[in-house]
Amino acid sequence: MKTTVDFQVSRNAKPLARIIAIPESVRAAEILATNLTEITGAAFSVAGGPDNPTQAGLPENQIVFEKTDSFGRDGFAFLVSDGQLTIRAGTEQAFVYAVYDLLEQAGCRFYTRTETDLPADPDLVLQVRPQAYQPKLQYREVYYQGFVDRTFAEKHKMAPSSQHEGWGFWCHSFQTLIPNQDYFWNHPEYFALIDGERHPKGEPCLSNPEVFAIVRDNLRRHIEERPDCLYWSVSQNDDDLYCRCPDCARQDALDGGPMGSLLTFVNKIAAEFPDKIISTLAYWYSRKAPRVTRPAPNVHIMLCNIEALRGLPIATDPRNEGTRQELLDWEKICGNISLWDYCIQFANLVSPFPNLRVLGPNIRFFVDHHVTMLFSQANREIGGEFSALRGYLLAKLMWNPDIDERAVMEDFCRGYYGAAAESILMYIDSLHDAMEATGGQTGIFEGPKVHRDTWLTEERMAGYRQLFDQAEQAVAADPVRLFRVQVDRLPIRYAALVLQYGSVADRLDQLRQFAAIARKSGLQKVEEWKVTVDQFVTDSLAALAE
Repeated sequence: MKTTVDFQVSRNAKPLARIIAIPESVRAAEILATNLTEITGAAFSVAGGPDNPTQAGLPENQIVFEKTDSFGRDGFAFLVSDGQLTIRAGTEQAFVYAVYDLLEQAGCRFYTRTETDLPADPDLVLQVRPQAYQPKLQYREVYYQGFVDRTFAEKHKMAPSSQHEGWGFWCHSFQTLIPNQDYFWNHPEYFALIDGERHPKGEPCLSNPEVFAIVRDNLRRHIEERPDCLYWSVSQNDDDLYCRCPDCARQDALDGGPMGSLLTFVNKIAAEFPDKIISTLAYWYSRKAPRVTRPAPNVHIMLCNIEALRGLPIATDPRNEGTRQELLDWEKICGNISLWDYCIQFANLVSPFPNLRVLGPNIRFFVDHHVTMLFSQANREIGGEFSALRGYLLAKLMWNPDIDERAVMEDFCRGYYGAAAESILMYIDSLHDAMEATGGQTGIFEGPKVHRDTWLTEERMAGYRQLFDQAEQAVAADPVRLFRVQVDRLPIRYAALVLQYGSVADRLDQLRQFAAIARKSGLQKVEEWKVTVDQFVTDSLAALAE
């Protein structure tokens, strides 16, 4: 059954359709005209409205933008009838999303912020899917360096990374709302009681009424400065120094964990700001849903699955039972869940990390259990293992969890790596197969040494190295794609150096190549916050000299 309708927009580099905009769609229409001109060689321009008289010589077919409130903030629809392609949406952003979706249907690929593939076709026929689409995830963000760029993010229908539009505070806000350095020395009672003493770096004592008043008043001041922001996080800092005083402990015992005193406090804050959504983290010590206390209607829960392993799907891996149950428990009591997911190996940013096969199953599991907002923490630094491919897959799955992610990955690889694609795909399969065959162990705080005896043995690493040799040979005459392959080879060079595989001469050669490609690509860190490329090279040279 045919699911697309052909709509021809050019022939012999001449336009066969004119683009007609409305005020909300001007930016989208200009993006469409610019890209169609580049693809076809035809001179496309934008007319100002459907009432403009047809000028002599202009084509009769039309691409028309039509405003409707039927598809929510981000949704859109395509219709084709009687020589007219209609793009329907309700917001300027949704019209832009629709245009980029249409361009992808035309064969455009937006691989990275700087690497795009547009077809060249003077006789372009759009194969339009005449359907409406509303994303299941209302908020979608991938925390990769490239997605910080707004234009690149919206090409994938994503929020620009790290900007968190619509949010006043995103997370870890107690240090802003009641800073330890400002209050502790005069009022130690405002902070956590741990082992009988107030902790100078502890969380606020959430049962103290003076703490409530300070947080409330400081939050009100911030809201007055940014009144357009809807979401405001009132949430724990990035530590486990929560209060154990008798009053906090009493509420925590009632609720079966530290979320008891936290959510009780957040509910009280939310009552002061009924026109805002007050978000809080279910993170680290507070992930467990409370037994008794329930989130207020304007309280939003941001659940962080930081403990989950990443080799096998969360929905089926027995070792992820705790993570799985946390989401199921929150689903029962909260209709406003955001998930903070992790697609990063914090301690080894450039190490092999075979989690590509679980991205789709995990996102589908989240959506099936009423997650409406998804933030994927990947590598905020430049580069990282398969950063282009993983970011691309995450974006596609967040927009539509029902895609065939294997087909998307193969399409990406064949366009991005060219003749090297088959070897790269064989490497991806070999790495994932080995990981699954040896127990499916992949954690976000691990690295090569953990997997020395499983999927990063010296024998297996030799096989991976051979596949990358083949990939490089396949694109030896294509310097752009050769460099892409060399960048994505960095992880196995890194792992081999960490594990000290090979002779001293071979390791020295591997280190030289690692350093050259890493520096050329702009890679700066091999470990979050700490180890730079230069430091890694220095340490590796020292190990070689031993």
